[in-house]
Amino acid sequence: MLYFISKITYLEVGPMESYLAHIQRDPSDKIIAVQSVSKHCHNTARYAAAALEPVGLSAAGEAVGLLHDLGKYSEQFQDYIKDGAGTRGSVNHTFAGVRLLLERYHHEPPEDLADIAAELLALAVGGHHGGLFDCVDDQQKNGFRHRLTKKEIGYEEARDNFFRFCINQEELDQQFQAALNELTPVLEHICAMTGEEVSDERYDQETAFYSGLLARLLLSAVIEGDRRDTAISMNGAAFPPARSGEELEQMWFTLLTRTEEKLNAFSSKTPIDQARRMISNQCGQAAEQAGGVFRLSVPTGGGKTLSGLRFALAHARKYRKQRIIFTSPLLSILDQNAKEIRKYIQDDSLILEHHSNLVRTEENSEQLDERELLTETWEAPVIITTLVQLLNILFSGKTTCIRRFHSLCNSVIVIDEVQTVPSKMLSMFSLAVNFLAEICGVTVVLCSATQPCTEQIEHPIHGPIRDIVPYDPALWQVFQRTDIQSVGSMSLEQIADFAVKKLEHVDSLLIVCNKKNQSEHLYSLLKDKSFALFSLSAAMCVTHRRDTLNKLKSALGQSSQKTVCVSTQVIEAGVDISFGCVIRLSAGMDSVVQAAGRCNRSGEAGPGVLAPVYLVECQQENLSHLPDIQLGKDATQELIAEFAARPEQFQHRLDSDASIEYYYRALYRREPAGHHDYCVKDRPSLFSLLSLNGQYAQEHPYYFNQAFRLAGTLFEVFEENTTDVVVPYKESEALIAGLCSEKAQRDPFYLRSLLEAAKPYTVSLYQYQIDRLNEEHSLIPLQGGALGLSGHYSAETGFSMGESNLEFLWR
Repeated sequence: MLYFISKITYLEVGPMESYLAHIQRDPSDKIIAVQSVSKHCHNTARYAAAALEPVGLSAAGEAVGLLHDLGKYSEQFQDYIKDGAGTRGSVNHTFAGVRLLLERYHHEPPEDLADIAAELLALAVGGHHGGLFDCVDDQQKNGFRHRLTKKEIGYEEARDNFFRFCINQEELDQQFQAALNELTPVLEHICAMTGEEVSDERYDQETAFYSGLLARLLLSAVIEGDRRDTAISMNGAAFPPARSGEELEQMWFTLLTRTEEKLNAFSSKTPIDQARRMISNQCGQAAEQAGGVFRLSVPTGGGKTLSGLRFALAHARKYRKQRIIFTSPLLSILDQNAKEIRKYIQDDSLILEHHSNLVRTEENSEQLDERELLTETWEAPVIITTLVQLLNILFSGKTTCIRRFHSLCNSVIVIDEVQTVPSKMLSMFSLAVNFLAEICGVTVVLCSATQPCTEQIEHPIHGPIRDIVPYDPALWQVFQRTDIQSVGSMSLEQIADFAVKKLEHVDSLLIVCNKKNQSEHLYSLLKDKSFALFSLSAAMCVTHRRDTLNKLKSALGQSSQKTVCVSTQVIEAGVDISFGCVIRLSAGMDSVVQAAGRCNRSGEAGPGVLAPVYLVECQQENLSHLPDIQLGKDATQELIAEFAARPEQFQHRLDSDASIEYYYRALYRREPAGHHDYCVKDRPSLFSLLSLNGQYAQEHPYYFNQAFRLAGTLFEVFEENTTDVVVPYKESEALIAGLCSEKAQRDPFYLRSLLEAAKPYTVSLYQYQIDRLNEEHSLIPLQGGALGLSGHYSAETGFSMGESNLEFLWR
């Protein structure tokens, strides 16, 4: 969270130093603020140290902060910054700090932990603008040697001035030794994490991967320090002060008390109410356990969100955690969970809801894109975000994502619907969870009604994973409210007819599709019938989906008219809504079970009555661009065939624990070798690039050989290059107009407030859609690098390439 105060007009430079780190000019090119290199480096060091204090690495953070802008102590850089007319980022300033560390503290090849520490600090210093560099790239060029031998960067001049104006040689040596003293036990712990009983190859891979995450953590701290000091000195930003351990404990105690008072006021009349209360109480008790990795696996409708909140608050209070982070796989779930959490926290100033990246920044290895100062920081005690944002923090190469890594330390991270972590990155995700839990002091809670069998993969989460609520057949029996039935294959037209016939026996029906074009076609087939019809998809902005869900819930509450909703997967996990019947187009059983959770949710069909959930294989369905859904669908079909032959083996239920376990085993069998390592066409896997990088690093003159930058550019959660765009829906038209204004161009505080307000009015568009819209002149460039959409938006179904209303641009 970032707050703004009145703008600083001038910052004094020390009388002994004329070397400047920052110069700010007004639109007339008049200098209105400057900052010396020494002042900036010391401030950055202080902030970076504070960022790493929770994990005992403050001296390492301070060392990196002091060295990060050493290269600005050259006349070449000073001429560039004072002239203000050079090519952006054209003067190299990041290599000098790397070179000083390697020349002064490193042997080639590495001899001891001091050499590894020098490389770690060098990676962070060299990556504070463009992200971690490639130690060995795909052309087999060595990033360390390149920085050691680069000519004409004014290194000797910058080094001498650094020792003259910033810190002397003896002080730097002491700082490095302090950093080494902190890093040594961490590096030893990383080696111990891999275990002596495993093979050398796996040992080396995992150790290298964990070490790379440590480099990312150090880089996160220096980016935080650099951007924070720049925002304060140049833009007058103010950040909330860090809370002490006592203040954290008191804050969590207050929030826990509020939450438990509300939970205790719930009714316990029905068996479901009683079961939910029992689950909640067990979560409160389990929070007393020491941190690590936990599993919260309860049936759909078991009150997982509030039970998870209770565990997180109670655990944060006992162990003085810095923050609680809730992640959801879909915006629809995030929106609902955020609303529920806000109701219990009762203090919006403590909450950051982060799901959209409206500010588009450009990565440059030598120059800060000032739009980074407008991006979200994770300072709030309670963060509500998407799984995509969390995975980007862990693996994306963008500095705006890397910056937030340190915010994960000493936190509780509740990952809702963990089964939605893409299968291709299970190795990286599992090892990152290990690193967070064992190095960063994070308590991780994996939530799902269909927990994936991560112990089946080659690089699993360290076990045992503790169950917050142990499996209890009697308790689980209460939540059996549906009967999943496979009804064969149908065309979309037949599915529409099937839905109309089933509606004769129930008042409400939900159809969940795999693809948006399927839902659009079914919506058109069912339109103008004698029932209320709704559409939900990711093509609708958060506000639009919220409005639609409110109307849908209102319609479901009226018995005078029957109701149908045609949706994509956005409705099937975590949305608190209930239908009399569900039709699910065949997909993975994890998705099917989640869709079933929207049926007879509170036992409305009556005691002991199981409402029908129909599993339909859609004829001529093309999932070639959705291979994960196809693999899940195939594994489900195998389960259905096995279930038909031996139903007793699965307790006569397609959603039994035995069925789900069989499904995941069938799924993993279908996945090709190395699939969980994030395979890339014509490249090594991302896990390989981030560990030993064996294909490119033929020699090993350094400890680190990872292709960090290459892996960061290749990483995409869903393998789609998407851009968040503000759509024309209700109040967003005024926001788009404001984001086009001169005031937004002049005033960063006004611009940030508009960008914050615009987040609920965004949709994510693929690059081919962006290209086509640009050709049609249907995208509006907004301040801060954001984009607005002109037309192409339906009040019924959201964004569509077929919808256009160009008059919006001129209204």
